[in-house]
Amino acid sequence: MDNVSHSYRAVFCRAKDDPHTVYGLQRFRKALFVDELGWDLATFGDRESDQFDTDAAIHCALFRDDEIIGGFRAIPTNHSYLVKDVFPQLATLRAYPSRADVWEISRFGVAPCTERLHLARTLYALMFRFGYSRRAAALVALADLTYERFLTRLGIRTRRYGPPQIIGTDRAGRQLRAVAGEIPLQDQAGEKFQNLLSLANKLDVQDETLVRGSERISA
Repeated sequence: MDNVSHSYRAVFCRAKDDPHTVYGLQRFRKALFVDELGWDLATFGDRESDQFDTDAAIHCALFRDDEIIGGFRAIPTNHSYLVKDVFPQLATLRAYPSRADVWEISRFGVAPCTERLHLARTLYALMFRFGYSRRAAALVALADLTYERFLTRLGIRTRRYGPPQIIGTDRAGRQLRAVAGEIPLQDQAGEKFQNLLSLANKLDVQDETLVRGSERISA
């Protein structure tokens, strides 16, 4: 059993302000989404990057000691964003938003390890704290059905833009089925959700995209 004490922290940044952290995140994304999960994404050497990695994007990196073990990307939907531009066919019931107070969350993932479930819950807690700190009305995302069920188990309420559809195949030829939806922040409540938020309590967070900079988040 690993008895080493680990230190966890999170960093929010833009590429123009912290290119080192964003480069590390792109390397993490390549290792996780391309090498581990087999997604057919464009890579550049040891990193994965796309047309949505612009100055409008805010990146979250979750560190264990000095190693990136999770992260996500947030883009306000009044800018170009992944699910609307790449998967417009998924919005059959409701239109995709285009608002400064609604953010898309993409490239969300944690490293494969024995504590993966705890890391995923912690990253979701950080995602919600990010949304609340920006006074966001909702968070938009593309998710496979496994993650959608996981959100339900965490007590997170979601709304679909349309039914699940096959959006392609991975590098092994397996079909990828996904659904586009949003998480309305004002609709989140209940004991399960509060327990989720508590995971971010007293987590050291460096947010270079807020005026106040470093902060310590409380539930």
